[in-house]
Amino acid sequence: MDNANSVGHIQNGIRPHVIVTQVTGDTVTVAPCTSKKKEHRKYAVEILPTKENGLTAVSFVLLSQSFAADISFLDKKIGHLDQNEILRIQIEYVKYVTD
Repeated sequence: MDNANSVGHIQNGIRPHVIVTQVTGDTVTVAPCTSKKKEHRKYAVEILPTKENGLTAVSFVLLSQSFAADISFLDKKIGHLDQNEILRIQIEYVKYVTD
């Protein structure tokens, strides 16, 4: 997904995103990923690169920067997360939305 027009603290540029929830048929909540590690980053889940998930570096799913997006803005699927990674993201996302 290309966040070229992002403002504020939203990650910009073309980068992987994780689909966190499906809002409606054509709208999903996505969270951008970054490979830059920052200490004390709230609501971020570390994902190690694997052949299955398609990541090329250790990445952090930035749940605090999640947003709704039309599925037409998603470029291509690079992989899928395993059940443990999905569970860790779901738990952290619930913390984020209920904090």
